[in-house]
Amino acid sequence: MDVEAGRYTANYEDDFVVLFIGLRVNSLWRIREWFPVFRDAFSMTKEALNLPDTPLLNSNTVWSVSDPRLFFFVQHWRSFDELTSWANDSDLQHKPARKAFFKRTAYNGHVGVWHEAYEVKSGRFEAIYANMPRTSLASVGDYRELRRTSRAKDRMGDPTAH
Repeated sequence: MDVEAGRYTANYEDDFVVLFIGLRVNSLWRIREWFPVFRDAFSMTKEALNLPDTPLLNSNTVWSVSDPRLFFFVQHWRSFDELTSWANDSDLQHKPARKAFFKRTAYNGHVGVWHEAYEVKSGRFEAIYANMPRTSLASVGDYRELRRTSRAKDRMGDPTAH
């Protein structure tokens, strides 16, 4: 990824969904329980990104500083309907992996999983990138340089403001 010096913004013209989804290793010594969840999370994300006309716009992996046993993805999906359709598709990895998780470890407390989904309306977000390669929404949206006088309140809700 090439760094683009300067200050930029990104706009994504349609509504989209931000998904936080992750796992927490509650019992370190239970590797046989948490490692498959960890491995499957990366595999499912890769599978979704490689689907033809994928509904998953991008995904970034985060390792929590405040809780080093917590790993999660910040993902942007085209819509909530497409996200749930992907999650429930028996021909893809998520549904069988979810079933295996519940069979293996879901009720013993050794591995935690979680997600939060937020629907974002077009133009109701702000994105700033300074001296960064294109990442997150910048990798899928309209990307342009900002004026020095650009302010957040001017950009929020106005996809043409820069």
